[in-house]
Amino acid sequence: MPGTGRKLLIVEDQELVAMTVASIVLRLNYDLIGSAASAERALALVEEHQPDVVVMDLRLKGGRDGVETARAIQARSSARIVFLTGAGDVESVARMRSVSPVGIVLKPFRRVDLTRQLTAAVGGRAEMVAG
Repeated sequence: MPGTGRKLLIVEDQELVAMTVASIVLRLNYDLIGSAASAERALALVEEHQPDVVVMDLRLKGGRDGVETARAIQARSSARIVFLTGAGDVESVARMRSVSPVGIVLKPFRRVDLTRQLTAAVGGRAEMVAG
């Protein structure tokens, strides 16, 4: 079955979480362009595939975190950012909001909440969802 034409990238350093997100993305019939655990890999995939939405963790492997990576992605593409993170403290949320994400979903998350947020992201509607 052909996808919707909406391309998504997962940037997540925990393999099990990335696989769970991938299953949600595929059920929504979006085109999963890949998964990255580091900023460097994420940026390479953005350059190559120009995703519509990036699901971004705050903590990544390597030297950059999710906020820095989101800024770099925004400089290279028009991808919308959805943070999926366990960091719900005031400082972390303020840092994530500084890059104007479409939304923030907190871990642990429910599939329905992430599904709702991804649907909002590809539709361009902003929504804040707590897990």
